[in-house]
Amino acid sequence: MDDQRPLDQLRAACDAMPTVASFSAALGVAGLGVIAEVKRRSPVRGAMVEAEVIPADIAREYEQGGATAISVLTDTPHFGGSLDDLVSVGATVDVPVLRKDFLLSERDLCDARLGGASAALLIASAMSREALEHLIVFSTTIGLEVLLEVHDPQEIVDVDLSGLGFRGAIGINQRDLVTFEVDPTRALAYRKEFGDEFPVVAESGVQGPEDAWALAAGGYDAILVGETLMRAKDRVAMLRALRGG
Repeated sequence: MDDQRPLDQLRAACDAMPTVASFSAALGVAGLGVIAEVKRRSPVRGAMVEAEVIPADIAREYEQGGATAISVLTDTPHFGGSLDDLVSVGATVDVPVLRKDFLLSERDLCDARLGGASAALLIASAMSREALEHLIVFSTTIGLEVLLEVHDPQEIVDVDLSGLGFRGAIGINQRDLVTFEVDPTRALAYRKEFGDEFPVVAESGVQGPEDAWALAAGGYDAILVGETLMRAKDRVAMLRALRGG
């Protein structure tokens, strides 16, 4: 359904929102950061846990374990999430919160800001260059940072992030969004091509501390981890292990 909500009203509501913790500043702290993800299910593996998922409770565990930020999957058809999950997590924790979804419009970004997010995911391959640049610029006007997801450096080779006033981080997703297969060599192979101007995050494929340490040694500022943490018997202990603590 085409979203016809008045954009000017949504922007005004965003302007009235309180300031939130900076996503990029949190990722810039020394040591490997962990963006811990609240994920109800996946299109491939189904439900993450047998018990009922209460996003706020999981977020508290993540914060206790030292999560740098918390990602909330709000996509309903594929992952079973919702904006309500985002709101509940944002109201529960003090660390930055990321809205992770297939976001394609200004209204999507406004919903992220209104839901308490510090940042929102933009997938470079999901839109034209013009649309991507427009949403990057728009995000800054509503106080929202961006996790810009790519699978190959060529996806943003001609995008002048600094010129656009980009605020946020670049994410290298090792999972193919069509086949859902993970290439565990992708992140390390591409790291040097993104430089050090913005924090760089490795997404998908982290199954334990050894994977995390390898990515840290390869120059990553942070990792985004969902399934490994959701399925862990002790999420606090697993998160601390991923951080090297």
